[in-house]
Amino acid sequence: MRESEKLKVVTKYELLKQLRRKRLYLVLALAIAVELLVLVLLPALGQSYPNDVMEMAVLLSIGPSFAVIGAIFFAGDAIAGEFEGKTGYTLFPNPVRRTTIVVGKYLACILAMGLILFITYACVSVSLLAIYHQIPLEVAESLALCLLLASSVLGITFFFSSISKGVMGATVMTLIIFFVVSGVLESVLMLAGQPRWFLLSYAGNVVTTVYGGYGAFPGGAGHIPTAALELPEIGTSIWVMVAYLVVFFSLSIWITKRREMI
Repeated sequence: MRESEKLKVVTKYELLKQLRRKRLYLVLALAIAVELLVLVLLPALGQSYPNDVMEMAVLLSIGPSFAVIGAIFFAGDAIAGEFEGKTGYTLFPNPVRRTTIVVGKYLACILAMGLILFITYACVSVSLLAIYHQIPLEVAESLALCLLLASSVLGITFFFSSISKGVMGATVMTLIIFFVVSGVLESVLMLAGQPRWFLLSYAGNVVTTVYGGYGAFPGGAGHIPTAALELPEIGTSIWVMVAYLVVFFSLSIWITKRREMI
């Protein structure tokens, strides 16, 4: 069997494993619940929907948060789980390259995340069509950028999964790096007036700013500090996300190929 055929088999069974897990449906349920909360809460509080379809699109585009969180929880055990649970003793001796196994696991995680994002953005599109009778093209752009962001976060999670002794360690390290370390750095650089384009958390903001900048945010830019008004440039952000993906995923493959089952 050619390696490409083996890759299809690995991806298929890893995807089936993801689809059987409750975490996928939990993340999906939470995403849809938040969408419904936005749609129901505004009228319930006596507020009308925004006049601008872009403002509503921003409110409903919760994909980035769930892309990040979902990617971390989907991939935290991708590699570390094989070593922690000792299942690698039966998996790695098979006539399949470790590179193929890692790539297959990654593709399965991407497909699982893609399913969640497609359904979530379908809810956004249906809501905008029902309320404003139009679906801006920026929704498709936001979806594409969100998929790229999820891919990058998956690459980082695979890296930590490849160097961690346990699943919990890989998950916690990724959460800390993305939400705590990167968040603190972004805040400090923002206050210091320094560029933040190289931070993945900052580059990921294009998922919502693609709707037209702060003018599309409810309330506009009037309540936003001047230091925070700098928006990520889409082209640069795409390159940043691709760089994180390529570097960290390549490292995860390299480490997994050399890691011993001890």
